[in-house]
Amino acid sequence: MSDFNDGEEIPSRDEFLAFLSDFIAGARKSDEMFRANYCGMVVNKVYNDFGYEGLCHLMLAIDDKAKWISDILIENSDLDEIMFSKYGFYDSKITEKARNTQAMLEMNGKIWKLRRRYAKLIVDELINGTPAEEEEAK
Repeated sequence: MSDFNDGEEIPSRDEFLAFLSDFIAGARKSDEMFRANYCGMVVNKVYNDFGYEGLCHLMLAIDDKAKWISDILIENSDLDEIMFSKYGFYDSKITEKARNTQAMLEMNGKIWKLRRRYAKLIVDELINGTPAEEEEAK
């Protein structure tokens, strides 16, 4: 009668759980990589076919589908202008680099804090028909 495992040692419960955990993490990572690559391909296709205007339409479609209101926080041209006027040179990768700066993280944090305050002001203005500052002045 032959052994079902052909003489190989059966892994322990902990070894099996570690293997399973690594497998699941790897599968999740490959899903994330596929999603990121696919989304990048879609954006590149829209840009190549329709330029910046196409990207604006894509952003509006994403906002509509996700029920968001997106806005451009800072533009490459703003960074380029300051870089050139203050330091006298141009950096083609400035936008990519800007994403990882402390100042950008701080700006995003402040915007997220202001979100609730302005959401309240927006709703009040929609209900009352006048900007909140005019209401407070009365």
